[in-house]
Amino acid sequence: MTTTNTNQVSTLIITVGTRQIGWRCKDGVIRSFGADGNIGYPAHINELYQELGIERGHHQDGDKTYPWSGRDLGKRYYDHCQEWLGGDFNNVELLLDKIIIETAVTQGLKHIILWATDQPEDVSWFYRRLDTLWLAELMKGKIKSLFPDIRVDIHAPKINANDTSGIREELEQLVLKEALEAFYPNNNEEFVLWIQNKGCAPAVASCVEICAAALVRQCKVFNASPDEPPEFFTTLENGTVTANYSQSFQRIPMGEYFWALEKLRIKSAWERGDFSEAQIWLKVHETRHPVSYKLAGLLAKYSNGESNDDFYRKLKEWVSSKDVSKVVNSAQIETWKTQLQKLQDNKITNLWESTLALQLTLNRENYTTAFIQFVQILEQLLYLQSINQIWYTKGWIVRDKNEPTLAELIQGWCLYKKFKEDNKWSKLMGDIRKNRNQIIHEGESVNAKQVGDIWAKHNFEGVKIPTTPEIIKKLMINTLKEISTPPNFHNLLMRSLYQWGLQYLEDAS
Repeated sequence: MTTTNTNQVSTLIITVGTRQIGWRCKDGVIRSFGADGNIGYPAHINELYQELGIERGHHQDGDKTYPWSGRDLGKRYYDHCQEWLGGDFNNVELLLDKIIIETAVTQGLKHIILWATDQPEDVSWFYRRLDTLWLAELMKGKIKSLFPDIRVDIHAPKINANDTSGIREELEQLVLKEALEAFYPNNNEEFVLWIQNKGCAPAVASCVEICAAALVRQCKVFNASPDEPPEFFTTLENGTVTANYSQSFQRIPMGEYFWALEKLRIKSAWERGDFSEAQIWLKVHETRHPVSYKLAGLLAKYSNGESNDDFYRKLKEWVSSKDVSKVVNSAQIETWKTQLQKLQDNKITNLWESTLALQLTLNRENYTTAFIQFVQILEQLLYLQSINQIWYTKGWIVRDKNEPTLAELIQGWCLYKKFKEDNKWSKLMGDIRKNRNQIIHEGESVNAKQVGDIWAKHNFEGVKIPTTPEIIKKLMINTLKEISTPPNFHNLLMRSLYQWGLQYLEDAS
C-alpha cells in the first residue's frame, strides 16, 4: 500500500457500486451483492435470497421482466438487520473499502459521504434494479458499528446514472460543497479530501473524479483506489465460493493529472524570479515535489529581502533534509552547506549573492525597482569598504559619523580611487545618486532607456539601443565590480539554488 502521499484525511467520498459489499452468511461464506452468475462470477445474489428464505422475483416493465438485484436485495437485507437483528450490521462486509476506511481513520478521518444511485421511475427497471441506495445504507450501518464517531452521510439523488450533467451539477452544488464547508470554518485544520470511485456506474465515477480534481487549488485531493484482490472469489473445499477483500489501495494525488501543463507555468515563473507564483502552482504538487515547493518558498523570502536568522535556519534545514538527499548528490549538498556558512559569515559575499534578486528584477523589466536594488547594493559595498579600509583615518569620511550618507560614501570612494571631479566615474556616481534621490524623494520612475542613459552620457561602453535587461545588468554589475572584487559567481549559493531548481523542473516528470 502506498503510504507516502499524505498522513491526513478529513473527508472520504465513496461512490457505491454493487461490488462494494458482501454478506457473511450462516455457513461463513461471504457472498457479494454484485455477483449474479454472469461474467464468470458465482450466483451469490440467488444464494443471498435463499439465505433469507425468499424466492427471487422480478420487476415488471411493460411486457418485459428483470430479475431483482441490488436495489431489492439491499432493501431486504437492510430491513433484516434493523428488524430481525436489532440494528446489528456486523455481517455486512466492506469488500472494496475496508482497508481504505481503516487507514483513513488512523489519519484523522471525520466524515464519509456515500454517493448512491436512486434513479427516477421513468428509468427502465433494467437499470433501476441495480440502484445502490440500500447498499449504501448497509455500508453506513457497518461503518458506524466499526467507527461510531465517524459522521456518515448518504447522498442518493433522483438522477439517471448516465446523466453526466445532472450528476456533475449535483456534485458541485451539494456534495463537494458540503465536504468543504464541514471543516473550512476551522481554518487551523487543513482540509484533505479522498475519493474512492471504483466499482460504481461509469458516469458517476467520472463526474466525481472531475469535480474532485477541480478542488485541487482549494485543498489536497487524493484518489484512494482499491487494488483488486489476486482473485475476486475463492472456491472452498466444500465447493462453495466466497468473495475476497481488497487488501491494499493506492493514493494518487489528483494534482498529478495537471502536472504536464502546470510544469510549464511553474518553470516560467521560476525563470522570471516570481517564486511566490511558482510556489502557488507547486502547492498542488507538494507531495510529489516537496523539495522544489519548499525551495520556491525560501527563494521568495530571499528575493523579498527577508534573509534574517529564521530564513537561514530554514534554509539550513532544507539543505540537510532527507527530501533533498533523495534528489541531490552528497557532494553538491556539502558545497551548499559551505556556501551557506560563507553567506552568513561574509557580508561582502552576502551582498554579491543579492545580485541574483537584482538580475531577476531586471528580467521582469521592473527597472525602477531594479535601479533601487542596485543603488542599495552599491551603497552597502561602499560602506563596508569604508569600514574595512578605515577611510576616516585618511580623512576621506568624517571619523565620528556612524551613518555616512551616500554622497559622503561616494566622495570618500572617489578620494580613495583618486578620481577628480571631472573623472567619468565621479560623474557617474553623482548621477546615480541624483537619480536615486529623484525616485525616493519625488516618487519618479525610470525606464530602460533612462537607466542606460546614466552610463551613456559619461561615455561608458556597452550601452546600446534598445537597452535590454541584459545590457543594464552588465552596466550595473561592472559598476559594482569597480567598487568590490566579486567572488566567482559559480560559487554563490543563491544562484546555485536558483539554477538547480530550474534544472529540476526541466527534468521532472
